[in-house]
Amino acid sequence: MADAKITTVPPVNTSGIQRPGRGMQVVKPKNLKGTLKRLWDLTRGHRKGLGWVFLFSGLSSLTAIVSPRLTGSIITEISEGNSITMLLLLLAGVYISDWFVKFMQQFLMAAIGQRIINHIRKSLFSKIKNLPLAFFDRHQHGELMSRLTNDVDNISTTISSALTLLMTYAFTIIGIFTMMMILSPSLTLVTLCSVGMIFILTKIVTKHTRKLFREQQKNLGVLNGQIEEGISGLTVVKAFCREKEMQVDFDRKNEALCKTSIRALIWSGYLMPLMNVINNICYLTIAVISGILYINGDITDIGLISTFLLYSRQFTRPFVEIANVYNNLQTAVAGAERVFEIMDETPEPEDKEESLELEAPKGDVEFKNVYFGYDRKKTILKNISLKIPAGKKVAIVGPTGSGKTTIINLLTRFYDVTEGSIFLDGNDLRDYRMSDLRKVFGVVLQDTALFAESVRENIAYGQKDATLESVKEAARMTGADAFIERLPKGYDTVLEQGGMELSQGERQLLTIARAVLTNAPIMILDEATSSVDTVTEQKIRNAMLKICENRTSFIIAHRLSTIRDSDMIIFIENGVIAELGSHDELISLNGRYAEMYKTQTGIA
Repeated sequence: MADAKITTVPPVNTSGIQRPGRGMQVVKPKNLKGTLKRLWDLTRGHRKGLGWVFLFSGLSSLTAIVSPRLTGSIITEISEGNSITMLLLLLAGVYISDWFVKFMQQFLMAAIGQRIINHIRKSLFSKIKNLPLAFFDRHQHGELMSRLTNDVDNISTTISSALTLLMTYAFTIIGIFTMMMILSPSLTLVTLCSVGMIFILTKIVTKHTRKLFREQQKNLGVLNGQIEEGISGLTVVKAFCREKEMQVDFDRKNEALCKTSIRALIWSGYLMPLMNVINNICYLTIAVISGILYINGDITDIGLISTFLLYSRQFTRPFVEIANVYNNLQTAVAGAERVFEIMDETPEPEDKEESLELEAPKGDVEFKNVYFGYDRKKTILKNISLKIPAGKKVAIVGPTGSGKTTIINLLTRFYDVTEGSIFLDGNDLRDYRMSDLRKVFGVVLQDTALFAESVRENIAYGQKDATLESVKEAARMTGADAFIERLPKGYDTVLEQGGMELSQGERQLLTIARAVLTNAPIMILDEATSSVDTVTEQKIRNAMLKICENRTSFIIAHRLSTIRDSDMIIFIENGVIAELGSHDELISLNGRYAEMYKTQTGIA
């Protein structure tokens, strides 16, 4: 959010209780009230018991209100020589009740908060999985993960902590102020003066810390970027003997961060000692004034002095805590706004009520005057028109960035055309139910996608009811069975995230086996052999010949030797069909395809 304002809150804690977010950057939301209302509406049906939490918040503040009054009464009774047994028992009962109330408050809020967050996280994830690929083109994956985890966790912290603390402190301030006004309006005025001084002090200190913490975050981002860049490119660093220069660069940025952090923490560290000084001066002032009033006879109850001194101590603390809690609330609401930004995105087009069922598809494909651009300001495909009869093997070739993969993205409806239409078996793709349409295609994309599951489950990803034998047969057809059998547990070997323990070629073989197992009527292979050696490439090529029999198939390849036997070769250049025909026809044409083929094969 480029227009979000950033402030910082100093790491102050006068209560001795650990609070979240001290000394952290505070991001201010664009619309605090509106976002809170929307968050409240979103959690409807999942906040059962919240009323009890508010009730316990009010009861929790009673200890801060009642205990000083009881303490003063005990002192008065002692001064008058009366028994204090009942008062002591009552005070002990208040403290025990306070423990029970706070325990119940935390117990209920833990359950309610996690239940609400569970609902928000499920709602967000459900929304993300239904968004079109165009949305992910505009957002970095790491940034989306941050919204799903960090931002939701910030909301969780607010719901489970900040909300109850704000309620408790609000009740405490109102209750103590009322009691102080009843006991002595003049002494109350002295206490209010100290509160005013605390506000002024906080404003002065945060004016400096805001700038310093912002600079600290900036320097931290620069340092993190250098660390990530250095580690990811360590091979290049070592290859060019740049270790010393990298170390110098790191030291310089680390030193800048260290200096800024020290200044920020020193300034934020001023606040707590100065506040203690103000509180002590206030405490001393009240003690002196109340003593004078007692001597002059304006105060006759000595216990009132003790009561008021305790109230003055407890009255200032919630103001500092509320400032911190409120900043945490703003950060959480800013996170909620980022969550709602995703939830407001337009999902993939829903099926029409009159959507056609796609039963027994043949595989006839036609592109008719198709225009498309990922960005409407830049057109990638321009007036693409062609007919592909069922059962034909079609190869799509051309320079990098010419629009080859874009054709596949449109065919599978990962994106919809900007203009024109694509037909399958005589009907526009948009007229079919999306779930039926996607099942028509067996897809092997250029980027392999494997999951932290067993090899068998990865191959059977599109056919969860597939038998082990059918999985093995798909692996044999693609030549993947050889290395699978060498794995520790064979087909039951659980892969790490993304199959990192496998080579790129082995990962590609598994994705091809996955597509084979779907037994789909239309096969799509986007650079399926780009990451394998020539021996493996030949195995895949032989397997593809079998797989593509009696199926419409689309093959994108840079190695033209793998697509020589295609029924139709489409040469795309600058978003248009530059050449179209069989391998022999295009060679005889002696155009761009022939030039590329001769360059690769070395034929003069």
